Amino acid sequence: MTKNYILDPQKLSKQNRGIILLYAITGAIAMLVIFLTQRQAANPPWLAIISIPLLIIFVAARSIRQRKELWDQYMLTWEDGFLIQSQPNYPDTKVPLTSVTRIEETKDGLYLSTRQGNRIFGIPRQLREEDYEELRVMLNEAIAKQEESLPEEEVGKSLEPADGASAVESEAERVDDLPGDEL
Repeated sequence: MTKNYILDPQKLSKQNRGIILLYAITGAIAMLVIFLTQRQAANPPWLAIISIPLLIIFVAARSIRQRKELWDQYMLTWEDGFLIQSQPNYPDTKVPLTSVTRIEETKDGLYLSTRQGNRIFGIPRQLREEDYEELRVMLNEAIAKQEESLPEEEVGKSLEPADGASAVESEAERVDDLPGDEL
């Protein structure tokens, strides 16, 4: 079974509103501080007074454009026992469901933990509500099915990440793979 999930287009406006408020408040505070600290100066800093709002407008517009690009290109795919996450400017992330050991739900969404580490894969709440709920139920069912298939003494302990486990290879683990000098 293959199913694709995208971010909810109706939630983009809330994200944009948050960006606009962030930069508007920041700009207003910066202008107020400049005005209050420089009002007694013989030569007011007109360049700063003009350039700061322009810079804030530029950065806000860029943030909104990047958020729109994310909304247009983000895709989460449930495919044959794997979750695959595609987003702009990042390589695709693929996690086998058999390696998922725990699901943690936060205000930002779901975080998946595997035997390699905690919170290695995130599922955002910005998906459509029915898609988010469907994923949450399907993942919980997958975890329950895994726990049922384990021997009773293995339940709980083998599904937790090993101490010191990491999803990232250390330099020492890859030294022997380097071409060049033979020791």
